[in-house]
Formats: sequence, structure tokens, C-alpha cells
Amino acid sequence: MDKSVSESRNLISLKTAAGLIDVDSKTIRNWIASGDIAGYRINGRLLRVERSELLALVRPAELTTGGVA
Repeated sequence: MDKSVSESRNLISLKTAAGLIDVDSKTIRNWIASGDIAGYRINGRLLRVERSELLALVRPAELTTGGVA
């Protein structure tokens, strides 16, 4: 995958992804291994994730009104 494709998909490094959501990069690797998010190999070695997919995974759940009685 060339640089223009990675830029159009907004792929970021595991280190950047981990810093963005304040977790360890091993957590990102675990999420890729478990299938929670997709990992993309760049030049056969570098692993990247899509920024929007990562943020969608960690987005807080919406709270509903009308709690438990």
C-alpha cells in the first residue's frame, strides 16, 4: 500500500493510536488480534489502524433516560 492510499484511509501508527486514546500499544495489538478493529500492513511490516474505526470502538455508549426502577 503506498502513502497516498494510507493518507486517504487516515491510517495511523499503533503508537499514535495508543496515545490518542490513552492506552498501551499492546492493547491496540490485542484489539487487532481479537478482530475488534482491522490492522493494515504497510510495506509488509508496519502495522496501522484506521483512525475513525479506532475512535468508533472507544466512543462512550449513549446513556438513556428513565433508569432502573
